[in-house]
Amino acid sequence: MPIVKAVDLREKTDQELLDQFALERKRIFDATVRGASGEAIKPHEKREGRRLLARIKTVLRERGLRVALDKRIAGLQGQTAGAQTEARKLAEADPRPRRPRAKGQRLGIETSARGAAGLPKEKRVELERRVAANRAALNLAEARRLRKGLERADAGQGK
Repeated sequence: MPIVKAVDLREKTDQELLDQFALERKRIFDATVRGASGEAIKPHEKREGRRLLARIKTVLRERGLRVALDKRIAGLQGQTAGAQTEARKLAEADPRPRRPRAKGQRLGIETSARGAAGLPKEKRVELERRVAANRAALNLAEARRLRKGLERADAGQGK
């Protein structure tokens, strides 16, 4: 059995991957039963089968994460209106996959409305709105960073 690489698996649709997954599980089970009954088996085939199952699961999980992150990014984009300039710049910047997570406090971005209790109601509401927008901008930047890390040529995704 030739080794199937993840690149080849990415060219398949989700349904084709699920069918191949079920077929491979059945093959591994049959080999286990044959081995238990005393018949000679090739252990490397079982090992390659388990690794193929892991590759299939990885490709399916990556596709699911991409879809979830795209939805999250779309939902957060509208919530960043009213964010501080630094937070907006961070959310709009080109995400770098290995950028360390930046806490809003280190960047001078308000991410908490503590101490707002003593403010007049109008200012308190404005501060809370700005803090919510800042948090959304930081979450958007993080989601874009994660999505950038998942970018691959995945031909099966569009089918």
